[in-house]
Amino acid sequence: MKKKTIDKFSHLFKVLSDPNRLSMIRHLCGCREANVGELSSCCSIDVSVVSRHLSKLKEAGVLGARKEGKEVFYDLKAADLAKMLRELADEIEKADCCR
Repeated sequence: MKKKTIDKFSHLFKVLSDPNRLSMIRHLCGCREANVGELSSCCSIDVSVVSRHLSKLKEAGVLGARKEGKEVFYDLKAADLAKMLRELADEIEKADCCR
């Protein structure tokens, strides 16, 4: 596996390793999209903390965002996340230890 690929997966798993971020992802799996206030309420996390977590998830390509007036709505980029995880599974299957 190339260093660039390793770095990408390392970053993804670092972002996904936080329980609060996983709670937000779980919530977004059950709805089409949510704003910061809704995610703060459902996950019992302060709004400012939610915003920081959302920023990291968006940067990692896990979430998408759209702005409506002053409000930002976030959605799970499920297909993109599944593609990234599938890419890792493919790399593992190609490894010598799996032959």
